[in-house]
Amino acid sequence: MKADEMFDVIDSTGSGYKTDPRMRGVEAEMIRSHELCLRISAKKPTDPDYKGLLEELFGCELDDSVAIVSPFYCDCGCRMTIGKNVIINKGATIMSPGRVVIEDNVLIAPEVKIVTVDHDLHDRHNLFRFGKVTVKENAWICIGAIICPGVTIGRNAVVAAGAVVTKDVPDNSLVAGNPARVIKEF
Repeated sequence: MKADEMFDVIDSTGSGYKTDPRMRGVEAEMIRSHELCLRISAKKPTDPDYKGLLEELFGCELDDSVAIVSPFYCDCGCRMTIGKNVIINKGATIMSPGRVVIEDNVLIAPEVKIVTVDHDLHDRHNLFRFGKVTVKENAWICIGAIICPGVTIGRNAVVAAGAVVTKDVPDNSLVAGNPARVIKEF
């Protein structure tokens, strides 16, 4: 089974049940990714094996301009796409079963959290809600920000330190706060 086929458990509404037998494939990808992240985080970014482990995690070749600083955690590496000239600083956590796309020239500061899955409000033990997160070209996500499921961060946008982003961020804007709101457009 191809990596993306495991995620056919996610239906057209962006939901998936824990009891669906196809969820075993998702769980297997989470275990694979967790084990690779432990290995990555135990190495220095200058280690000759470091880039190879990242490429194994994401299932693709990374451009030499990409820098991911350990420790790093991603729970579904096969569900991430990373462009060129991307920096993901130390302590980033990316929960990506709903898919994460990071375009070119993106800066992600230390301790940023990107989340693509949540529990259903009423059936929280059995039903998951998924939402793709896209970070557009030249965006900057500052230290400690949290990006919630289904959000798109616009081109050239800046997410301030500690912001909790629950809605799309327009191009060329600065958002801050909890929940994040537009503070400035440029």
